[in-house]
Amino acid sequence: MVAQLDALRLRTVRELRLALPRRPYDRRVRERAALLSAELVRRGARVRVLHLEDLARDPAQAEDLRRIAASGAQLRALPHLPVWMAVADRDLAIVPSDPGAGDSSATLLRGRLLVTAHQTLFDQVWAACAPPDLRAGTAGPDGLDEREREALVLLAAGLTDEGISRRTGLSVRTVRRTIAGVMSRMGAQSRFQAGVEAARRQWI
Repeated sequence: MVAQLDALRLRTVRELRLALPRRPYDRRVRERAALLSAELVRRGARVRVLHLEDLARDPAQAEDLRRIAASGAQLRALPHLPVWMAVADRDLAIVPSDPGAGDSSATLLRGRLLVTAHQTLFDQVWAACAPPDLRAGTAGPDGLDEREREALVLLAAGLTDEGISRRTGLSVRTVRRTIAGVMSRMGAQSRFQAGVEAARRQWI
């Protein structure tokens, strides 16, 4: 698993999703995740990390996560996180070879169907553990709620309204209404311009 993470540093990655449970993975995995996070954020990628809420039982993990947060990655905590994963864009996913084996061996997955399944799982968990002030209907500091931000990220990644609908579970009609509302607020005349403007404002 360490080797696969190191290999990602050599790729062009626009977005990385990391799920980091406490065990069975050794500290080298978290250390490499911290290095990878810092490298990708420095190159302009978006990095999102899911981790466990209870870090007091493992000071080493808490320190690793502080390093990841300091790199500019976004972190969210949840009470239970059984499976490790790293998903890079829509290209590949790194997952445990055997989640019950208790070691750090990993399998590299390619193919849109397999990678999208892991993306969807991550995004659903990410949305479910959003801070209350970022959930749909409540705007964050930049005026976007979680639904609007997710739609913008997927729009900028090149997904169609139908693709965004499948990824978020929202109806196509809701997706179109959400995007149209954000485009209007930004004064964007096209979807491409909306993605560029959202990136310029650091909304995504």
